[in-house]
Amino acid sequence: MKKIIVKCDWCGKVILRYPSQIKGKKKIFCSRDCMNKFASKSYNPVGYTYRDFTKNAARFKEINAKLNPTRMTMETRKKLRISRLGKGEGKTYTKTYGRHTHRIVAEKMLGRKLLPGEVVHHIDGNKRNNKPENLMVFASQKEHAAWHLKEEKFFNGTVLGREVMPE
Repeated sequence: MKKIIVKCDWCGKVILRYPSQIKGKKKIFCSRDCMNKFASKSYNPVGYTYRDFTKNAARFKEINAKLNPTRMTMETRKKLRISRLGKGEGKTYTKTYGRHTHRIVAEKMLGRKLLPGEVVHHIDGNKRNNKPENLMVFASQKEHAAWHLKEEKFFNGTVLGREVMPE
């Protein structure tokens, strides 16, 4: 494939590019430095507004909140939640507004937010049974694992090379 002669949109330098390198591009730059200067408010106050933030995933939420301040109201969140309910295969933890339901129930039981590292355990092994009497809170994963070893309660097959017998 033959290269094409093009000009840098910032400094005007003549450069060679393959057609695939310029296809679909609004602006062409000879270097990352020229591209950054073009997108900089101090170097280019007029072109700064052109900067494309759609590829900057970390800022999506911030940009969306600024451009659509009334989009994610509690009513909208509730409608979206209801539309997604029952769509999964039922093999994982249920969620309420993006948080694991068992953690929310445990927080209500304790009367406080769970601390980082605290683990909520389902006594009967059913991830979808979030009744308060079926939940235990451990201070850490270490304590949770120790409880399983002591009680010899494992819900998925074998552990330590021996088969687990159902109760």
